[in-house]
Amino acid sequence: KKGLEFGIQLHTIDAYQKLFEQYPLDFVLLSIHQIENQEFWNQEFQKGKSQQEYNEKYYDYLYEILQHYDAYSVLSHLDLIVRYDPKGRYPFENVKPKIEKILRHIIKNGKGIEVNTSSFQYGLDDLMPSRKILALYKELGGTIITIGSDAHTQQYVGNHIEEVKAELKTMGFQYFHTFDAMKPIAHPL
Repeated sequence: KKGLEFGIQLHTIDAYQKLFEQYPLDFVLLSIHQIENQEFWNQEFQKGKSQQEYNEKYYDYLYEILQHYDAYSVLSHLDLIVRYDPKGRYPFENVKPKIEKILRHIIKNGKGIEVNTSSFQYGLDDLMPSRKILALYKELGGTIITIGSDAHTQQYVGNHIEEVKAELKTMGFQYFHTFDAMKPIAHPL
């Protein structure tokens, strides 16, 4: 299998499209780790903004990317900004309309979302995306879900996968997915 994570910004879309066309990929994670070349992990993006401003800008930017790029399988760690929010978790209700717009777009276009188990190694208080986002995705008719451990070191490969499968089943999801030639393949939870 061949897969890549595309950490896209608006000005890098063309480069990623060329990369996508260069290889016969099975799977592509779409993510954003920075906006306007400002990283989240080092607080460069958040600096000088209120919690409301950087959370809203994150989701607005993600939606804008989705309007311009479609060569992906699933949206990776949808609420990544939570991992790097120095002020704690921003209330879901405040960004729910933006997240709902993103999820509707993904579902309409036959794409999915990834549950990223890095929430455990980062000590977050919820899954990534959060249970509220997962419930909204299910409520809107979303079914395509992958589970990834986001392992940057060997010790985290496959971390908490079975636990997340059980959680998804409890939430009413029936399947998790893998991909072959960019097509989702359902596997019972």
